[in-house]
Amino acid sequence: MIDVVIIGAGPAGTAAAFDLLSQGFSVLLLDKYGFPRKKACAGGITPKARALFKYDISSIIQRECSSIKIWPNLGRAFLIQDEKPLCYMTQRWELDLFSLEMVQKKAGQFQVVKKIVSIEEKKNHLEIRTSDQLIKSRYLIGADGANSVVRRLTHPVCRVRRYPALEADIRVDCPELFPMEFDFSMPGKGYYWVFPKKNHLNIGIYSTTGQPALKQGQLVEYAQKRFGTDRLQAIKGYSIGVGGYSYCPGQGRVLLSGDAAGFGESLLGEGIYFALKSGQAAAQAIISSCDTGIFPGIAYAKEIKKIRTDLWLYHFSAKCLYSFPRVSLKLLSHPFFHGRFAKGYADGKTMAQILFCR
Repeated sequence: MIDVVIIGAGPAGTAAAFDLLSQGFSVLLLDKYGFPRKKACAGGITPKARALFKYDISSIIQRECSSIKIWPNLGRAFLIQDEKPLCYMTQRWELDLFSLEMVQKKAGQFQVVKKIVSIEEKKNHLEIRTSDQLIKSRYLIGADGANSVVRRLTHPVCRVRRYPALEADIRVDCPELFPMEFDFSMPGKGYYWVFPKKNHLNIGIYSTTGQPALKQGQLVEYAQKRFGTDRLQAIKGYSIGVGGYSYCPGQGRVLLSGDAAGFGESLLGEGIYFALKSGQAAAQAIISSCDTGIFPGIAYAKEIKKIRTDLWLYHFSAKCLYSFPRVSLKLLSHPFFHGRFAKGYADGKTMAQILFCR
């Protein structure tokens, strides 16, 4: 019997696996795809997210961005900047592969599983039935994204909202000359992004309206307008799971983390930090459960209390920004406000620490 099965080998799953393996637990990671894989994600890592990695990821960082250009719907663009990096650029497929390799070096097991058929909780263990095998484990962590099968099978009352994003890569001359950008000129509630990588730009659209779905033509039109090209590569849409501040995703021996738990923040759609944080919290809850005999869901509720508070603050900030974009961005353009946010992000602070000067 495996101590812990983790479904989903992204940042949340590998973060949980690494901590559990470090404490002597046996861990089996399951994912629908083999690695390396093309994973839809802009690949930006905030300083607070980088600080959570238990291993050095400098070898896969393609660029450090110490300034972010903000385009309001009306008016001139302005810069948010700091002496220290505000964001680290990676390729998500490289990050996921690197993290999985770190887990495997600690003797973590990995299997590709095409379908999870059922998850049944017994008195002292769980039975996870896939399309071709039955796996028994003491605990289970669901880290399988916004469309989580684990959530559907084990947490039917949890309703995660899914905000759409659409991304693509474009080739440009001298990508190192382009800044990181958030462009709020798009119609509706959301923004365009420009993330400069080593040999290309990653561009995309994030929307908080949920429906209707984002169209490829919107991104093609933006690329043509901004960069004079309609030749997009690696176009992919995906969902960001949000709303996890409103419930606790832990039940019995099963815990949800990352987007599966709705732990994406709704302001900008950043999810890697909360994926890492909640994955590590799930691991700690299982570790403490073995010490105390209390079900991990109870310990997990305490571990993620600050996460849920921070997600609510992001939710509130998103409501302000997207309901009153002109006023919000006008305030943000003032050096007092954007200097404070830049300093907070560069120092790796949470939203609560930034807003309340902690």
